[in-house]
Amino acid sequence: MKKLIRFADYAGIAASALCLVHCLAMPLLLAVFPLLGLGGEHHGLHDALLLGVTVPVLLALVPGWMAHRDPAPLLLGLAGLGAFLVAVLFVGPTFGQGAETALAVGSSVLLIAAHRRNHRFCKTC
Repeated sequence: MKKLIRFADYAGIAASALCLVHCLAMPLLLAVFPLLGLGGEHHGLHDALLLGVTVPVLLALVPGWMAHRDPAPLLLGLAGLGAFLVAVLFVGPTFGQGAETALAVGSSVLLIAAHRRNHRFCKTC
């Protein structure tokens, strides 16, 4: 179980970091897309990031909390996951890309912090 938690923490950090890079680089890439003949749609990537962020929260933070009983990683992770879901599913379509990006960047930071803290606690238990 400890190996699964460790792997899921690393996967969560990687998925959250990928999301962070995507959110910060997308405005620059959108300016280049027309030159390359590409459209600006990237909903498939959002779906993959939703899955890539959600699964590690469930596989690392919930069992991690059960093992070390520190609620901080789980609460940070749930707040980050909730903010990410709201950003992609509600804020983006309603308020636009800029608002979605701001909330998604904040959620990525929360998720990375949650997985790092969980990993630190699980190393000692």
